[in-house]
Amino acid sequence: MSVLEIILIVLVVVLVIAIWLQWRSNVRIRRKLDELSALLDSLDQERPALAKMVRHNENDETRDLIRHRYDLISELLAAAVSGDPARTDAVLEEVDKLVENPEEFMRQIRLIYARMQPRMMERLDVCGLTDREKEICCLYVLGLNGKTIQQYTRDGRHFQNVSVIRKKLGLGEHDRNIDGFIRSLLK
Repeated sequence: MSVLEIILIVLVVVLVIAIWLQWRSNVRIRRKLDELSALLDSLDQERPALAKMVRHNENDETRDLIRHRYDLISELLAAAVSGDPARTDAVLEEVDKLVENPEEFMRQIRLIYARMQPRMMERLDVCGLTDREKEICCLYVLGLNGKTIQQYTRDGRHFQNVSVIRKKLGLGEHDRNIDGFIRSLLK
């Protein structure tokens, strides 16, 4: 074998190895492109939900409600620590304003619990409760009893409504109290 033949064989082997490496690299690149394409498709499908979240966060009423409640609690604690009756009266006046409209207050606490207790609210959704029924459940979570809720909402059908809620939640007449059941969903 001549030197020229050896060089030619080496060049052919190097060329075959280079082609094989290029092919292998192209396979990896194609796999990566396929992965990126699948990711892009997934993101494209999620785009409407993501856009809605961004829009929602720009004007987030629930965040503002939570912040306001937090500020009220902070101010009430500061008033108690300072022993300033005027400061306490101002906070209690603000709380009175907050609860003076039962419909609005109940809507607000439903929004707050939807953010703060999503598992509980998802369970109520799965059971088919209406927004109003969820709001009544939120009042129970606050620690109110049926009679107090009836007085606050001025709803003469409160106990019939609670009977419907109990059925939707799968509670029988002799099962535990609805307030205890609702609070157990917080765990």
